[in-house]
Order: sequence, then structure tokens, then C-alpha cells
Amino acid sequence: MARPRARLAGVDWLLLVVSLALGGIAGYLGLLLGMRLLLEPRIVSETALRLSKYTVLVEQVLQHAGEPLPAGVLVRQQNQLPSGSPAQSGRFERLVEEAMAREFGLQRRLQRDQPPLQDPWGGHWVQLNRIDQRTGQTLWLFQSQLLSNSLWYLPPLRILAIVIGALAGLVLFLRLKVERPLGHLLTLLAEQGSAAPLQLLPEQGIAPIRNLSLRINRLLERINNTASTRRQLLHGLTHDLGGPHARLMLRTEILCERLSGENGQLAQAMALDLDRLRELTDQLALLGEQELPAERRQSCALDDLCGRIVASHPSRLIKLRLPRLLVNLDPEGLQRALNNLIDNALEYGAPPVELSAVRRGSDLLLRVDDHGAGIPTETLLAIPGPSRSNDRQRQRHRGLGLAIVERFCVDHQGRLRLLEAPGGGLRAELQLPVLVEWVLRVPCWPENGPGQWPELGWP
Repeated sequence: MARPRARLAGVDWLLLVVSLALGGIAGYLGLLLGMRLLLEPRIVSETALRLSKYTVLVEQVLQHAGEPLPAGVLVRQQNQLPSGSPAQSGRFERLVEEAMAREFGLQRRLQRDQPPLQDPWGGHWVQLNRIDQRTGQTLWLFQSQLLSNSLWYLPPLRILAIVIGALAGLVLFLRLKVERPLGHLLTLLAEQGSAAPLQLLPEQGIAPIRNLSLRINRLLERINNTASTRRQLLHGLTHDLGGPHARLMLRTEILCERLSGENGQLAQAMALDLDRLRELTDQLALLGEQELPAERRQSCALDDLCGRIVASHPSRLIKLRLPRLLVNLDPEGLQRALNNLIDNALEYGAPPVELSAVRRGSDLLLRVDDHGAGIPTETLLAIPGPSRSNDRQRQRHRGLGLAIVERFCVDHQGRLRLLEAPGGGLRAELQLPVLVEWVLRVPCWPENGPGQWPELGWP
């Protein structure tokens, strides 16, 4: 299989270059717009002042016939201009002409120097109020732009504007093609629930991010296929077990009717074992179907829900210590989980079984404690799941029941922990982020035990 390339694709390079070019153009245009709005009035006023002073001085010198012009002063006749005749004035030249007439009372025509330029920096030709006595041609005075203090043509300022615009284009490219796709990718991954099928991710952004999304999507498809295969396997297994189990039950019932004495007791024991086998088969079917969609969750009062769940058990065997909390979860899933934990506690532990709840931040800690011998192994207290040990005493609390409970916790983005109960025995603790709000202002049981609070009247 070809190794993925962690490089930009051709389209990505093209978009990057286009972003840089558009950013540079935008920066340059922004500079021109800013100068036109902020600096142009000052530049026009300074240019009009400089040209007016220079023009007045030269005209005063020309009034005295026979006096030579100072060095560096360039005056030409109209037919000697680079363009041969006065060219059409531009917008800036018209503004300067209006400023000279308005501020200094000089009605003079102005035009920009045309190639070949008299000065590399450029300049302007100003029409003088004098004519050549020999040819009768109007005289024009050249003013170099190099002597101007204007920032209009300052190259470093234009370069800086282009660089800033290009950097802005680069930032925009990274924002649209890198940061936003990555943020969207992480958000969708965080919103993925544990229930299949997992939603595939959009393949957006630059080539490395698209390759990353593609790899993640392949992994998600593999997970979905594995979950689907597992469900089909469990469905097929429970279906295949149904036929032999039904035949065994029928034959066992016939044996129970025909046998008596010790053989009859053995037949009754076989019937009980077959009932237990039927319960395990039902739990396998539930484990295969336990993919929790969000619409199965509903808001309900925790104490009322748990009260209905434990109502099927003798009241002397169960103690409830539950505050009034509003939770958002799957009631049927919680019923299956608590019934498995309570049955486990009554079968392997010792009554009474205590069902309590505490609040830790936004999480609900739901605890089921028994008074049996407990599990002394520290590894089993911290890690739910099938044990690798051959010690049957250490595995007595394991089975499909705890697998169903653990699956319920995972479906609600929580976890199951097996701990040592404060009074001895085993504690099964469900940590679930399912709290909605307090319904009544009733204090929650503290984590070190409910003994500090008065009884609230629940059975």
C-alpha cells in the first residue's frame, strides 16, 4: 500500500499562490486608498506651495532680460516639450492646479513629465506666464519630483503594504484550509458517540488534512463493520441456542413429571440450570442490541426511576439513599444495569444491598454496595472486564451482567468501577455525566457516606 504524502497538492499550491497574490494586491490598493483619503489633501497642498514658489521666483528672474537663469533651472518652449504639445492633465495635476489658483492666485497649467524623463524620479512641467521674445512660444518650467517630500511614491511604503497584504492572504489561507478543517474534524470526533454506526468525517482542507480524514474514515468504517459483525454474531448465536434450549426444556419437563425422589430433584436442578441458561441467552441478545440512539434518552427523576426498578425486590433486602435529581438517560438501559448489579450483589454478596447516589460536579455517581466478602484483588477493583485469572473466587462477580452494565456506562460517556465498599463487600460505581439540574433544593449525599445527613423519607 502506498505511503500517504504529507505534502501540499498542486491545487493547494495554486490556492496558496493566489491567496498571496490577492493579499499583496489588496494591500497595495489599501495603501493607495488610505493615502488618497488621508494624505492626498496634504500632498496636493505641499505640491501646490512648492510649485507656486518656484514658478514665481523663475518668472521674476525672467522679467529682467539678459540675466541668466540659475544652474539647475530648466525652462523650455512649448514645442520643445517631450510630448511636443501640452498633454491632457491627470487627476492629481488638476487638483494641484485648483490648489494653486485657490491658495496663491496662480492660473497655471500643469502636466506630468513624459518619456524620455528629465529625472528618473519624474516631475511636472508648469506653464509660465512668459513667452519667448524671439519665437513667441510659451515657456514651461520643469520641477523634479525628487525634491518633493511626498510619500506617494516612496518605494519602501509600497513594498511594506504588499508584504502585509501577502501575509494577510497567507493567514486567510491557513485559516480556511488548515485551522477551520482541523477544528471541524476535532469537533466531529468529539461529538462521536460510542454507539454504532459512527459518522464519517468530511474530507476538507489541504492534502495532508484530507489524507488524515481519509485514514480516520477508514478506521471508523472498520469499527462500524466490526460492531455490525459482532451484532450479527450474537444474533445468530442466540438464535441457534434457542432450538436446542427449547428441546432440552421440553425433555426436562417430561423428566420432572415422570421421575421422583432423588432423580426428580436432579431433574428439577436441571430445569433451574436451563432457566439460568435462558437468562444468559437473553442477556446475550440484549448485549448485541445495546446500541443507544440519542432519542431513547429522556429526562426523569432519579429517585422515582430507581424506586420503580427495585420495587420487584423485597424491601428488606434493598436500601435506597437517593437525592432528588433530574437525569437524562435511557431508563430501560438503567433498569437492566441496576437489575444485573442487584442480582449480582444478592447472589454473590450478602443483603442488605444499598443503592445510593452522589453528585460530583456535573457527573452522577450511582453506587450499589453489598455486604459480602468482596474482592480482595486490587486489580479487579480498578479494571472492569473479563479476568485473566483462574481463581474462581476472584471471577465470581464477572459475567454478561457486568458487560451489560459497562456497555450502558460507555453509551452514556461514563464508566464502571468495582471498588471495596466502606462496610465491606463490593461496590459497583457508575460514573455518568447525565445530570440535568436540581429539581428540589435537597442536599446531595456527601462522598464519604450518607450518615451526616438526615433521612429524607425514601424507603
